[in-house]
Amino acid sequence: MKSNPILEKMSKVEKRFFDWYKRFDPSSAYIDGANECAGKFFAPSKDNLAIAERELRGLLETAENEGQKRFFQSYLTALSFNEPYMIPSRAASAFFAHLVKEGIVPEHLRSLTAQVGQALDAYSNLLASKEWSIEIRILTCQTTDQLLGILDTIIAETKDESIKKSLTPLKAKASEYRRAFGAEDIKQGDFAEVYPVIKENRTKVKHKDIYPRLLADVWGYPESIKEIEEKATYWLKKELPVLKRMTRKLAKNYRVKPSVDAVHEELNRRKGIDKQEALRFVKQTRSIAQKVFEKDVVKITPKYETRVVETPPYLVNLIPTAAMMPFDGLTEKPFNVFFITTDPRVSSSINIPELIQSLLHEEYGHAVNYSNSVTGFAAKPSFLEVISSAFSTHISDGISFHRELEFAQLLRKLSEKRKPSDAEAELLRILTGEEDLETMLLENEFIVQMWRIIRFLRAIFDVKINMEKQSVADFVEKAHKETGISEKMIYNETWGFLETVGYAPCYSIAGDVIRKLQGQALAREISQVEFNTYVSSLGFPSREIFERKVKNFINSHRKGTGVVR
Repeated sequence: MKSNPILEKMSKVEKRFFDWYKRFDPSSAYIDGANECAGKFFAPSKDNLAIAERELRGLLETAENEGQKRFFQSYLTALSFNEPYMIPSRAASAFFAHLVKEGIVPEHLRSLTAQVGQALDAYSNLLASKEWSIEIRILTCQTTDQLLGILDTIIAETKDESIKKSLTPLKAKASEYRRAFGAEDIKQGDFAEVYPVIKENRTKVKHKDIYPRLLADVWGYPESIKEIEEKATYWLKKELPVLKRMTRKLAKNYRVKPSVDAVHEELNRRKGIDKQEALRFVKQTRSIAQKVFEKDVVKITPKYETRVVETPPYLVNLIPTAAMMPFDGLTEKPFNVFFITTDPRVSSSINIPELIQSLLHEEYGHAVNYSNSVTGFAAKPSFLEVISSAFSTHISDGISFHRELEFAQLLRKLSEKRKPSDAEAELLRILTGEEDLETMLLENEFIVQMWRIIRFLRAIFDVKINMEKQSVADFVEKAHKETGISEKMIYNETWGFLETVGYAPCYSIAGDVIRKLQGQALAREISQVEFNTYVSSLGFPSREIFERKVKNFINSHRKGTGVVR
């Protein structure tokens, strides 16, 4: 497979980092398209981590610009943060990536199996002397079960006895790791089992000392911890009455109790889709939706390819609704995998409005953002701005969060349009079903608003849990009382972020930045489509650099001409 031309433009420092990346994070490099890393996995022993840190500090000292400095510092700080759930999670992702990209290749799977085993041994030694809270132990059970689940899948699918023979001892080692670092009473790892345990214990996760550095360095938030909490709390108080107003309107139409739970339950009953039909519905609808989004919201690279799959059983506890995973961005044939979760134990999204919400967030937010960026569709990001990093999550989830609000506004415009296009009319027909048009609009606005509230809660959750202000159970109970959203849904939509400390605020924090920048662009008569296409092609620099580039793009337009100076 040919390489992405971006590799030919790497500077000397970027080439040195690429070499470091392939040695010390080979599983991520393989996902990005460095196929020479197939079958490789980093063993984070004390000595190996020290070598990785020393070489990365050398790169930091020779950084050529601010963007490189921020990027290297992000990786450097991340190296110092190690908790037991991490390696099983990364290992499960590595095995999954191999299955997606190349299927069962015995040589690569045997090598990967051996190196994952070494990594589990190294991590066990690194973390053995530390005490872990019940939350971290439960999370470790869940991520180790992901690994065990995918190993079982490979064993069941392969006919190669040598692979089975190598995977069996790795399963035993992973099970031993689970016993050492997991929670004794956790078997399934779902809400019904976990929530009673954390309610009984009400311990606090010990992240207070490292959390400020993770926010500032790893994720690149310009905002302080206090600012993040204050902003999210303000937005919650400002927009919760909007959700309650929508709830009352929809409850009146539905003739049910005016509570979020009651309305959500009735919406599931009216617009619910059978689990077996959900995947087919998304695959069919996306062909229509893509025409609408490309016309009205964001242009999409001709090299766009996204594959829709049902979330495997071993991943559902940490992907309760949907997710997107990009592959091969460093090649000429990048693609994405879009996960849809239909397991009723965790998913609340087996209804048409929420499936559409997942579609627009994961595809026309994340997938388009990654694809447009790695292909240099409407901007020219550098090598470091298109590979895996915490910055990519920060920027992309801000775009996806704002995309949801854009969709609600778009639906209103389409409903009032005298002559919608064929695709627009078909999308309205699919969403409306047997309801009247106004009820359909209310349903979709209700879902968008409910998920906005959830994203504000996630930001508050991240601060309060990691700064040791609240236990998880205390947070879930308080959030339920304040918002009316069920404890199960709040738990399912916040718990998994314990695995990525500092991630959860990016939706609302970066999303609000993008909303404001879009407003500035529209004021200069830059079209929504042009703005979104540029922003979705910029790649993933640190937030401050991202904002600076977008502002330069806006200011380079002559008002009233639609052209760049």
